[in-house]
This record gives sequence, C-alpha cells and structure tokens, in this order.
Amino acid sequence: MHTAFNRLSSTFGFFTTCAALAAGVIALLTVLPFPPITEHPSASISVSKVEVVKGRPHYHSSKREEYAQIRFDLNADLSPLFNWNTKQLFVYVTANYPSSAGGVSEAVIWDAIIPSPQSPYSFDNLKTQYWEPWVNKSKKSKTLKSKKSTKPARVTTDLVKPGLLNLRNQKPKYHITDPSGVLSERNNVTLQVSWNIQPWVGALIWDKGYLGNRVGAWDIGKEGVSEPFNFPPLKGSKPVESSSPAPEAGSAAPATDV
Repeated sequence: MHTAFNRLSSTFGFFTTCAALAAGVIALLTVLPFPPITEHPSASISVSKVEVVKGRPHYHSSKREEYAQIRFDLNADLSPLFNWNTKQLFVYVTANYPSSAGGVSEAVIWDAIIPSPQSPYSFDNLKTQYWEPWVNKSKKSKTLKSKKSTKPARVTTDLVKPGLLNLRNQKPKYHITDPSGVLSERNNVTLQVSWNIQPWVGALIWDKGYLGNRVGAWDIGKEGVSEPFNFPPLKGSKPVESSSPAPEAGSAAPATDV
C-alpha cells in the first residue's frame, strides 16, 4: 500500500506546507515590522523649470496637442524602507493638476527602480568567492602555457546605504498630456514623490496604503510634495493685442468745428 510514489507525495506535501508557513511568517514579520522601525523616509521636491509646448508628445500620436515638460530637484532618503525582505524599491514622481472634466488628474513624469544591495552571503558573492577560484585554478592547470591570469572579482562586503537620491534639474521621462489637448495656464499644480516596496516574500506595500502607514509612514502634505505652481502660457504664443489700442496721453487730435 505504501508505495514509493505515495511516500514521495507525502514528503513533497510536507515540504510545501513548511515552505508556505515559513513564507507566511516572513511576510508577517515584514508588516509588523520586525525589527521595529526607528527611522522614517523623507523627501523634498521642487520645480526648477516648466514649459508647455505644442506638438506630438509621442511617436504614435496622431495629432498635435499641448504637453508639459517639468524639470525638478529631488532630495530623498528612502533607506529606512530597506530591510532583509526588501527585493527592490519603486520610486516615482507624479504631477497633480486640475482636470478639464473636474477633479484632479495625476500623471507620472519620472520613475526609477532601486534594487536592494547584495549581502556578503548572496548567491553572486558566494559564487565569486568559492566557485570562480576553483574554476580558474582548474583552467590554469590545463593551460600552463597561458600567461594571462584571471583574478576573481572582489566580494562585496561594504555596507551600502541604498535609497539616497540627489537629483538636480532632472529631466522628466514622460510628458504630461490632457484629454482636452490644452494644458497651458492651469493653476495649482503640485509634484509628489511616492514609493512602492517590492519584497522577496509578501504583499506589495504602497506609501498611500494601510501597510505603508505602518512600514514607512510620512506626513502627506509635508513630505514629498512640492509648492503649488502654475503651467505657463504656450511656448511661442504671442499675447493677444486689442484691435483698437487706447490713445496715449497727449496724442489725441484736436476737435474741429463743423
């Protein structure tokens, strides 16, 4: 009755159950979090240059329309978001502006992926430390006539603090467009920094979500939000002039008797 296949199925089922329980514990410790967070992320962003031009914002655009280009300065310290279960961090900057249909439109103008630094016990470092010297030694014994010797790469043992951003006059990756095709002279525009933690095991954590308030909260409205600004007039447009300008003082012609 207890065949080899049944024993293999039972062993595999026990292994998957233990792996699922271990993954659940890891995900739970990340959300609690463990160890406790003593520092919180911080960010400050400001606008350095704004212009609105008319053209085709994308190569696949079928018509010409107005689009905005925003350059910005960004200083951020997101290192508290990294822990032993963080795979990478997704950081992005959005522009929030009044929509033509009412409400507020949100458009991403820049993003970046910050990977977690490798530990001394990562697969690549262990491979560099133990596997490559053995392979190089065996190759050297087979090719004694070769004069070139390959040196193994240095193992990463330095502590690197990830998540530090210092950008000046950063060019946006994406242009801002609007369904109405008009963006010039819109008021109360702000830039906002947001992030998303992508762990090795567990759910994604967003700064605007419930888990984000527990893991890496910052005061929305004070951290990562720029001062309000306005979109300028369309670049290259001429100011509207009146067809009958008012006469200057002293230039009126004298009245004549009829």
